[in-house]
Amino acid sequence: MSVETCDKNLRPLRVGDVLKVYHYTAALRRKKHYMYKHITRTQWLGGYGGRPKVLYFFVSHLNLKPEIESGDGGYFLGMHEGIQSRYEIVQCLTSDFEDRPKVKMEV
Repeated sequence: MSVETCDKNLRPLRVGDVLKVYHYTAALRRKKHYMYKHITRTQWLGGYGGRPKVLYFFVSHLNLKPEIESGDGGYFLGMHEGIQSRYEIVQCLTSDFEDRPKVKMEV
C-alpha cells in the first residue's frame, strides 16, 4: 500500500489546505518563485478497462473563479502519492495543520 500524500514536512494533505508550491528559480539572483493552490474537494477517477477507481484531491488555482468558468480551474493530485517535496501547507480551515501527526514512512 502506498503512503498518503503529504507535504515536504510530512504533514498529510486535507481538503481546505492552502499549499505553497515551488514554481521555478529565476536565473538572475537565483530567487525561488512559488504558486499558491487550494485543495477544494476529492473526486473518484478511473474505473475504465477493469481498473479500480482511485480517490484524488482537486487542487485549484487561487483565482476565485468557478472551475467551469476558468477553463483551467486546477488539477488532480492522487491521495496516496507519498511525499511531495515541492508542496508545503501554509494554511488550513481549522488552523491545526502544524499539529497533525506526521506521516510515517515505510522502509
